[in-house]
Amino acid sequence: MDSTGAMETKRAALADSTGRMSGAGRYVILGGSWGAWLFDALDATVFGFVILAVAHTFSVSLSDVVSTVAWFLLATGIGGFFLGNIADKIGRKRTLLISVLTYATGTLLCGFAQSIWELNAFRFAVGIGVGGLWSAAVALVSEIWPPSGRAKAIAVMQTGWSGGSLLAAIFAWTLLDASNPASWRKLFILSAIPAYCVALFILMFVRESPVWLANREFLRKNASKGNLMQIFRPEFRRTTLLALTISTLGMYGYWIITTFTPTYLQSVLHVRIDQAPVFLVWTGIGATAGYLVYGWLAERVGRRAAFAGFFAGIAIAVPIFAYGATMIPLTNGKLDFNAQNIVIIGILSALLGFFTGYFSGFGAWYAELFPTSIRSTAAGFCFNFGRVGAIAGIKLVPVLIPLIGFTATYCIASIAYVTAAILVFTLRETQGVELTSGN
Repeated sequence: MDSTGAMETKRAALADSTGRMSGAGRYVILGGSWGAWLFDALDATVFGFVILAVAHTFSVSLSDVVSTVAWFLLATGIGGFFLGNIADKIGRKRTLLISVLTYATGTLLCGFAQSIWELNAFRFAVGIGVGGLWSAAVALVSEIWPPSGRAKAIAVMQTGWSGGSLLAAIFAWTLLDASNPASWRKLFILSAIPAYCVALFILMFVRESPVWLANREFLRKNASKGNLMQIFRPEFRRTTLLALTISTLGMYGYWIITTFTPTYLQSVLHVRIDQAPVFLVWTGIGATAGYLVYGWLAERVGRRAAFAGFFAGIAIAVPIFAYGATMIPLTNGKLDFNAQNIVIIGILSALLGFFTGYFSGFGAWYAELFPTSIRSTAAGFCFNFGRVGAIAGIKLVPVLIPLIGFTATYCIASIAYVTAAILVFTLRETQGVELTSGN
């Protein structure tokens, strides 16, 4: 065969390994990943609604319960790194299943915890599954989608997170009983059930990534190329560390907001435990819109500019929400639960939620920064270990509240966001990059 024919054959093989498949096949995979991410978010965020109730049940301090969140965040980093590496070795689909079953079972067991230490262990298991699922799902969806629509596809998948957070608020609103502090147990038990249904859907209908399948022979012959430490090799080290730093800053701000907004509303506005979720519904609605707008924007102006715009937006939205809430007059020391107040806080919450749309960007961008053999490992490490960095933020909150007040402490998240907006320009733009099995 002449050189021209050999080149054409090579190009054809490369095209076959790009992971493109029929539209129906892509959307089934996207649907399965979206569902897994939806109930991942439900199980991850439902804890924020029961912090005070858990503290009451086990007779511990707010700081002790915040430590449970810290264990969860640490586990997401570990799960994202190790299960991400497993996804590079045994496949994206299998790792999706392992992750869903892990977070579902951990959430179910939380409902039966008899001490804060047992609860810590079960939430740690939830974190392992949450971290691992993102790593595998992002790699899978990114590899089956062509460059022109990849950011939008990841944005659609990311709406599963806002949908899950919204579902967590609805579950909390429906199942929590202000007269029964132990009602949080039922919330965990019922939140776990839908995830098992999604696991069955993934098992039956979701296909493996053609890009990963085409890369198996390379990994078989070059086992060292897929080990955990590859992401720290000289050619990847700078990208890995910068991506991790950006994730940490984004997670630092987000988990302060996610963890403490229900508690903030209860402490500052004195709303009941079963009323606070109403306002988080608005946050979920705003976030869904933000995820989709981010995906569209990233295809138009590039990954970096879209990230910077959303980071700057949420840096402004945080103090608007926090100080705006304190300006609403209280009735007998409590927020009057009338239509006007619900709309005001709701609009502030929706604005805050909208700019969390930057989470749509991590998946496509991080997948495009690394080769197939370490894609899930690297993306999982950079994204999920960002949550580990957020532990410092949530542990600092109970310390700072007595010193500077809840509102000022809450607004510290903005500093992290401004820094992240600047740092995104230190990584390369990847808009239009084709993902193949080539290494």
